[in-house]
Amino acid sequence: MRSMTVSDEGDAIVVVFLDRNISDELRIMEIGDELTEIASNMPAEQAFVLDFHKVEYCSSAMVGQLVLLRNATERDGVELKLRNVSPTIRAILKTMRLDKVFRVEMP
Repeated sequence: MRSMTVSDEGDAIVVVFLDRNISDELRIMEIGDELTEIASNMPAEQAFVLDFHKVEYCSSAMVGQLVLLRNATERDGVELKLRNVSPTIRAILKTMRLDKVFRVEMP
């Protein structure tokens, strides 16, 4: 099952999540693996943008995958950005004090 699309926009690789709810732990691990693989093949000049415009909720396990991805991208010099984050996900990030860790682009 395809739960995201990936496009190269020149200065950024953009991943758009297609699911409204990202909470299945097995799928979250698969998403994490896919995102890490994409990020590992990116040049430092490109940004890595994760677009959540269709996502209403994601579990703390998904947030954990985002933290792991951020650590990997930071190590490789790739800028990770979160785009179109719902108020619910924004509240989760704030509760976990990650709202200052991630660069969140507002629509």
